[in-house]
Amino acid sequence: MKSILLIATTLFCLGCSSSDEVNTDVRYEAVKGFHKVETSDTLDHEKLIVFTEISDIGKGTITRPEGHIWPEEITLRMPFDRLEGFKAYSNTDKDHLFEQFYSSNPRQPQYVSTFKGSELKTSIKDLPYIDIQLPKEMFQDNPKLIYVEWVNVYRN
Repeated sequence: MKSILLIATTLFCLGCSSSDEVNTDVRYEAVKGFHKVETSDTLDHEKLIVFTEISDIGKGTITRPEGHIWPEEITLRMPFDRLEGFKAYSNTDKDHLFEQFYSSNPRQPQYVSTFKGSELKTSIKDLPYIDIQLPKEMFQDNPKLIYVEWVNVYRN
């Protein structure tokens, strides 16, 4: 009996080889406005969604990967000097918004990010783009969709 259990355990472990990787490729789809994106991996289990073309006011969705496991981090790179507002929420929790907005602090302009009562302030860097990292807590309930919306400060 012990030999049968040992053989069964060995076969099970061989079937779970390390070459079987979980698909963590996210898909972005525009809902409002015209956008083109490129998705890439930055580090292990981290995804970067780069907007190559984007409207000043827009809305889109990020769909859960086919492997049903979200990457550890998702960062959106938007080609704006400054955003007036950005918000994200999931299809399972529309009450808790992740928001990022511009704060015109006279001493140091910054972005303020809020999610579920926590607040994070980051200095504005002199770059031709803005990186927005979605909070890991948004993915805890394993939602199917993440909605993102934004407004550019310098919109037409």
